[in-house]
Amino acid sequence: MPAGPLPLATGITGLSHTATVVGLRLAAALAAFVAVAALLRVLTRRGAISRSLGGLVKWLCILGLIWGLEWSLPADLAGQAGRAFPLAGLLAAWMIARHGVDFLYSKLCPARGQGKPGRHILQDLTKFLILAVLIGWGLREILDIQLGPLLTSSAILTAVIGLSMQDTIGSLFSGLLLQIEKPFVEGDWIRVGDVEGKVTEVTWRYTKVVTLDANAVLLPNNVVAKERLVNYDRPESHLRQILTIPAPTDAPPVAVKSAILTALRRAEGVLRDPPPVARLQEIQPDRIIYTAVYYTAAFTTRLPAADAVLSTIWYQFMEHGIAIPAPMRQIVMTERASRDIPPDDLAALAGVPLLAGMAEPDLRMLMRASVSRTFSPGQTIMAKGETGTTMDIILSGLVGVYVGDRELARLSSGQIFGEMALLTGEPRQADVRVLEPTTCLIVDREGFRMVLTRHPVVVDRVRAIFESRAAANHQFSKPDATAEALTLFARFRNLFL
Repeated sequence: MPAGPLPLATGITGLSHTATVVGLRLAAALAAFVAVAALLRVLTRRGAISRSLGGLVKWLCILGLIWGLEWSLPADLAGQAGRAFPLAGLLAAWMIARHGVDFLYSKLCPARGQGKPGRHILQDLTKFLILAVLIGWGLREILDIQLGPLLTSSAILTAVIGLSMQDTIGSLFSGLLLQIEKPFVEGDWIRVGDVEGKVTEVTWRYTKVVTLDANAVLLPNNVVAKERLVNYDRPESHLRQILTIPAPTDAPPVAVKSAILTALRRAEGVLRDPPPVARLQEIQPDRIIYTAVYYTAAFTTRLPAADAVLSTIWYQFMEHGIAIPAPMRQIVMTERASRDIPPDDLAALAGVPLLAGMAEPDLRMLMRASVSRTFSPGQTIMAKGETGTTMDIILSGLVGVYVGDRELARLSSGQIFGEMALLTGEPRQADVRVLEPTTCLIVDREGFRMVLTRHPVVVDRVRAIFESRAAANHQFSKPDATAEALTLFARFRNLFL
């Protein structure tokens, strides 16, 4: 019996009903997904959640939407879809894994991402391994491709590819080692070979460095692992700097080192701790080379600090009358004028009790090895707490010794001050200010050692200075005074004898 129009109409009606139901479910699911996606975008822009967390939730919703659509379809329609749903689910699973790794890494290393996906090489390696597993599972379960024979047949091709990518593979493993050992992190200033710069990124193959010239340099990781690496921020961020300073041969070392130390203490960008140091490095036929050793707070401040130090040294040399030698030799056809020593200065030096009994030639030699400076009223020659290796002998004038605003003593021609710092190395104990125009002879340790070599009797006078100093500090406790005098004399012996 031929089929009538009724069964055909019934089938069309059933199909229309099914399509309507599926369409409504799909529309409802899409509407819910659009609402969730809009909410996630608003939360991400406001900073309530990170991008990685927003992407993770979004792709979880997409995976749920795929599964819900597959479940809502009739069995015959789901069968006709074939591999579309598994492939879509596999893609969604990869995106979920990708955002999930970013989210977990931002939680483990919050200082890197700041809510954005990072570019850590271990993070990328984790993603690559998850992708390889998903691809292998999809080829076997969805496309029915067996991986064993495929890998066996491509062994030769794999070997050829591996040999041709030796440098790339070496950079990859070197990058892994750099991430594990962590000789530097992003933001550190490093030097690799002849390249200096700030590390901004470490990828699979390269370490990106931005130099002081604002140039981006890509250093292969295997080169970074092989070359000598200097990290300016490890273990401490402060940086030691050494500048060489030329000076004329007729300038006494005490004057040059004093000028350099003054410049180092005044220059902007030079740290006070560790303290700066001035040293005599080399004596050449036409000049003497000194070194200024100081520390800066960071690598980026070394050039401004060097500019400040050199500029201040120039002004200090001008103030002390020290000429910077020209970079060439000059032939002078006249006799060199000898340094005249005023008789009054020589008489004032002979009247110093510590130097009593020294012959005139020895006194002249001491004056040539030292430096004479003139100070105006109001100037501070020495400040309490400063370290130094010099003492001052007053040739003429008047100075006052102060602790705060209290005047302890007044010193005039033939008297000395600052001797405890020279003899023992202890800090200055008071301020010395000029009351009248004053000329002082500044003697350093090497000049005083010359005095001790020629006149050993000065050692006994130094002991007497220590005993009087200790007695003044311990007026009612003689044992303590004796112990302090012995301690001071032991420091003196360590420095001079």
